[in-house]
Amino acid sequence: MSSVTASGETLAPPSLAFRKTKWSVIWLLTLTLFSALTVGGLMAPIQEAVKADLRITDMQLGMMAGLASAVPIALLSVPLAWMVDHGTRTRLLVILASLWVVGTIGTAFVQDFTSLFLVRLVAGVGGSCAFPVLISILADVCMPDRRGRSMLLVSIGAWAGAAAAFAVGGGLYGYLEAHPAFGVANMPAWRETHLIVGIAAALLVLPLFLIKEPPRYEVETTSTDVREVVRAFWRRRAFLAPLFLGQLTGGIAEGAAAMWLGSLMGRQFGLGPGQSGPLIGMIILGAGILGSIIGGFTADAGNKLKLRGGILLPALIATALTVPAGAYSIMPTVGGFAWMLFALLVGGTIVNLVTSAAIAVLIPNEERAMCLAGQKIASTIFGALLMLTLIPWMTTAFKGPDGLAMAVTVVGVGTGVLSTVGFWLAMMNAPRPFALEPEAKVIPAKS
Repeated sequence: MSSVTASGETLAPPSLAFRKTKWSVIWLLTLTLFSALTVGGLMAPIQEAVKADLRITDMQLGMMAGLASAVPIALLSVPLAWMVDHGTRTRLLVILASLWVVGTIGTAFVQDFTSLFLVRLVAGVGGSCAFPVLISILADVCMPDRRGRSMLLVSIGAWAGAAAAFAVGGGLYGYLEAHPAFGVANMPAWRETHLIVGIAAALLVLPLFLIKEPPRYEVETTSTDVREVVRAFWRRRAFLAPLFLGQLTGGIAEGAAAMWLGSLMGRQFGLGPGQSGPLIGMIILGAGILGSIIGGFTADAGNKLKLRGGILLPALIATALTVPAGAYSIMPTVGGFAWMLFALLVGGTIVNLVTSAAIAVLIPNEERAMCLAGQKIASTIFGALLMLTLIPWMTTAFKGPDGLAMAVTVVGVGTGVLSTVGFWLAMMNAPRPFALEPEAKVIPAKS
């Protein structure tokens, strides 16, 4: 864990050598994640208008929102994670950001469901696969005991982007629909919204060229043999399997919320995108800020506890406390709906930040992106498949105007219980922080 010089001076291992937090890099990563989440969620508040204009079904909406992100994750998460763990991360980030820009602008010009699905697929490649890159870079520009607080800002950026998707997307759509002369002639408001936001996202790609590739800290092995990674995953299976379960079930509930929020507000309360978008945007932003602050500080505090897996304790508590909030969709008033949704999203923000911080602290550098990719695969692919098939099926099974709301509630509450169990088991089997291990190394940055 440390070495001793001839004079008796104790030296910290290289991975624990003090280094200043590079806040300029963290701010740029925050801006990037803000852009990714804004364009990624832009369809949600205006999907009813898209559905009417292109004459697509609820099942096709589910395919667009679910499979368009699940397919690239299924096919590309592992090879991209390998590139993150062993290649130049900054270049990869620029490429992924360019893809979500192309997909967003392309959405403005689609003519049918097939073309819509394809451009959302392109956007999904960028947005869905960028998170491991961001976390891998962030972990190397701050000390292990400050990663929760460093991720706080990035987490706020992510939720600000999700809020902007509803507030800006819904508000811009409402304005363009009310003032058709303002935008492009003969272009529906939902298309103009994607075009304007896509151009803005293109401008936000430019600052990424300023980020320099940082050195890699807390490296266990420099081997590029994929069998080493497989063996490492197998050794940590008692920790990673329940951790993925917690994220899988929580991801299903949050994914259902993100996919169907616009439709729920319209069907339950008769609110259009221009009315519901700003409201949901404020809820998401407020929950993201509060949850990020709580998650960032409690993750670092939990990491200091003399408790196995202490860094995951805030995720366990947050998941357990927000199980009832999974029933937000059946609240009879807009106020009840909003407060329950707020509670659910605060808990989800805490969980996402804490689990990302846990991977960045407990797992060696060259395996982090792979772990984050596995986490994303579990929560997105299986979650998307369930949301794609389960929610529409349950909507018809429950019948009536409240069918969608009941389906979302059953999924939200049920998966919340499973998430609680998953995080408890992950805590019981968590390894100690890898920076404390004697084999932790530092690898210089690649040019």
